[in-house]
Amino acid sequence: ENERAAWALVKKQTLARVVAHITSTDEDDRILREDDSRNSLSVNQRHAVIVRREEKMTLQRWCSIVLKIAGFLDTPAGEAECGITRIPDSETLENHEPRVRPRYWQQLLDLGKPGEVTDFPTSCRAR
Repeated sequence: ENERAAWALVKKQTLARVVAHITSTDEDDRILREDDSRNSLSVNQRHAVIVRREEKMTLQRWCSIVLKIAGFLDTPAGEAECGITRIPDSETLENHEPRVRPRYWQQLLDLGKPGEVTDFPTSCRAR
């Protein structure tokens, strides 16, 4: 129950962050293309647009992962995957990961691999 409640909170906050963006990545791309042809932005302005665009793209990817995990955990299979597993000491872990963790974490780790999430639900796209 705690896992599902935590992911519901993460989902709520992530979606709130998505809607806080007032321009889309398409708009940022348009601004950058226009600057390519007109050289109308200062270096700092151009970098600000690039950073804003990359933040949106990262947020879209994270949002997609959040929606998939939160949706999965609301299923009977997801509830079962909230059970704990222990990763053997013989397995090398990265980033000081905990060895005792919910079983669904493997799905979360797999979704975090580059190229695993390519479809962004509409609710995850900045407007």
